[in-house]
Amino acid sequence: MQVAKKVCIYGFSTALCIVLGYLESLIPPVISVPGIKPGFANAVALLYIAKGDIKGALAVNFTRILLSSLLFSAPFSLVFSLSGAAGSFLVMLLLSKTHKFSITGLSIAGGTAHNICQTIVAAAVLGKSAWYWLPVLLASGAVSGAAVGLLAAFIFKRFNKNINFR
Repeated sequence: MQVAKKVCIYGFSTALCIVLGYLESLIPPVISVPGIKPGFANAVALLYIAKGDIKGALAVNFTRILLSSLLFSAPFSLVFSLSGAAGSFLVMLLLSKTHKFSITGLSIAGGTAHNICQTIVAAAVLGKSAWYWLPVLLASGAVSGAAVGLLAAFIFKRFNKNINFR
């Protein structure tokens, strides 16, 4: 693929992630546990992982996190976002190499890894009390991961039929 075309696709994907993240921030929390959100923007990175474009997944996801943190949140939230994204990305990447997990399975694993990594950072910053939230965060990570995975699987089927976005 031509470099310019790839840059355009990555840029469009990043913009889509930022819009999804912003729209997600407008959804009122179901329960008042810090850090619980659906994570729909992660579906885009998941699509890149599923297609085997690891560089694209990294570029889009981390650019999205950086820009979203600068635009919509407090500077320190970048630490939480990056820790969760790094853990999630690593787990999904390693599991994708086994070829034993569906896109939904990868997303569930990524969602729970995300919450574990963020809890580690929260415990380092806020103290041991952050660990009390982990069971709720793991459950929400699994549910959100399943929803994002199903969305990504649906999109993946459509893209494979119509567009080669790699």
